[in-house]
Amino acid sequence: MNSKLIAALALGLATAATAVTSPDFPMTGFATQNGGTTGGKGYGEVTVSTTSELANYAKAGNKIIYVKPGTYAGPINVGSNVTIYGYQGAIITQPTSGSAMKLSGSKNVIIRNLKFQGIGAHDDDDEDCLQVNHESKNVWIDHVDIYDGHDGNLDITNASDYVTISWTKFSYTSKSTGHQFSNLIGNSKTKTSDRGHLNVTFHHTWWADGVVERMPRVRFGKVHVANNLFDSKNTSYCVRAAIEANIRIENNVFLNVQKALDLYTSDGAITAAQMINNYEENVKKKEAGMGTAFKPSYSMSLTDVSTQAKAYALRDSIKLYAGATLPNPGSNGTVTPASSSSQVVASSSSAKSSSSVASSSSSVAAGSASLTKHGTGSSTQIVAAGAPIDEFYFTIAGATGATVSGLPAGVTGSLKGSDFYISGTVSASAASGDYKWTVTTTGGSTTATKSGTITVTDGKEPGTTSSSSSRNDNVESSSSKEPVSSSSDTQAESSSDAVPESNESKNETQGTTIAVNTAPQFQLVTAGRTLNILGAAGKTVNIMDMQGRLMYGKFIQTHNFDIVLPRAGMYIVRVGHQSRKVNVK
Repeated sequence: MNSKLIAALALGLATAATAVTSPDFPMTGFATQNGGTTGGKGYGEVTVSTTSELANYAKAGNKIIYVKPGTYAGPINVGSNVTIYGYQGAIITQPTSGSAMKLSGSKNVIIRNLKFQGIGAHDDDDEDCLQVNHESKNVWIDHVDIYDGHDGNLDITNASDYVTISWTKFSYTSKSTGHQFSNLIGNSKTKTSDRGHLNVTFHHTWWADGVVERMPRVRFGKVHVANNLFDSKNTSYCVRAAIEANIRIENNVFLNVQKALDLYTSDGAITAAQMINNYEENVKKKEAGMGTAFKPSYSMSLTDVSTQAKAYALRDSIKLYAGATLPNPGSNGTVTPASSSSQVVASSSSAKSSSSVASSSSSVAAGSASLTKHGTGSSTQIVAAGAPIDEFYFTIAGATGATVSGLPAGVTGSLKGSDFYISGTVSASAASGDYKWTVTTTGGSTTATKSGTITVTDGKEPGTTSSSSSRNDNVESSSSKEPVSSSSDTQAESSSDAVPESNESKNETQGTTIAVNTAPQFQLVTAGRTLNILGAAGKTVNIMDMQGRLMYGKFIQTHNFDIVLPRAGMYIVRVGHQSRKVNVK
């Protein structure tokens, strides 16, 4: 290994897995049509921290609204010419009756980086968690997490038009007991006034566990379903085409679902439901589709999913970045809030261990306390001193906060709404060894605990004997065989149409959660555009860009090898079953 790489390793593998923060991908799809969607651009800005503030500003419109971390009780009615952008940990909850947030006749609306928590899907008549209704037009819903909607998660109905749903996660938890039907486009077979409207784009969206049907179900509308992930274990069908539906279903990834497409002709003739270049793996009931769908009036770069490796690359990207994963306002130059104040979490640390305490209120919450784990990081992981851990978090119920003890110095717990996050960079001076940590709820009539182990190493990879790696594995800059947008830089060419498969990749458990940290763990080090990967021997290495486009794939036989990447920027590196994000400068 060259001296620069050794120095980088000594600094603590700063480019190893980090807390997931999504790049700010540009708007595309139908929301760019009909004059475009600008939200509150050109109007004033305001930062809100109470439900009444949010409700009042959202209803009035003509504003950019930044929503501080916390829980906000719906219903929130949204006016026109408004952008609503959440800090990490901003959650809007659905009331017992009604929506968490409703757009009714709203025009020019952007909603980003928020969680919408329903009361649970049940087989009774109520409203959706997020609702776009009554001729709402030019709406962009991006990087939101919607789950447990009472009647549905997100419906678009009653001649609403020019809507894009992007980088969004839909799911249901055990709180939902029936009618787990996520997305309805057009709410009645008799609503012929929907003809010529309901132009909707879904892209880079994840229908995750708990979703049974409607991903989406379409009546009358023209709907573009492109580059999405469908892997709910609970599906009866994914996309349903009903009366006069015109659906273009292309370059999606369907994994272990019952049925990718359902043709529902009982209510009337379907215009088209065209399946184009999708990847289907272990789909039990195949459906070829019917007719020729519309061609979009907008241009859109699509990620190729023609091989397993390419499909898994898109899957990994969507799992990392779908949901409320954008930076907080003011960070990374994404947006500039009216107020730059941020949540302060009490913490203490030492060279050996640290602990954190966070609570949302002093009152006692009702019900039994529970902690439900989420996130790409494992409860048990191995991290070099000076390197960040893979972030994970617990959703708190029946309590108002949580404490954590036993973490290595530099790693802390922080409360964001009803979620308790474990994240941070292990101190370079932290002693090697196992740090057995425990999270315990506070402020409830009962307590719940979760525990795990973070093993800190000295940053040296055992078994490394080669001083340098062969440059035969370099990725040279050239034109990609995959479609890219005109604004993209030149990509590295995949060396063949199909990425070489090893026995390890063929036998991979389908739908495996990415970034599970089990030993032995690979490590990443950069020096300029040179990326050094340690611990990849006997595994397939895939490198993809931030939208999941596969740039490089090869079965690696050496423990330590270098790759020269074609340009600076963010990449996702997958070695075997593990994925990491790396920033190359």
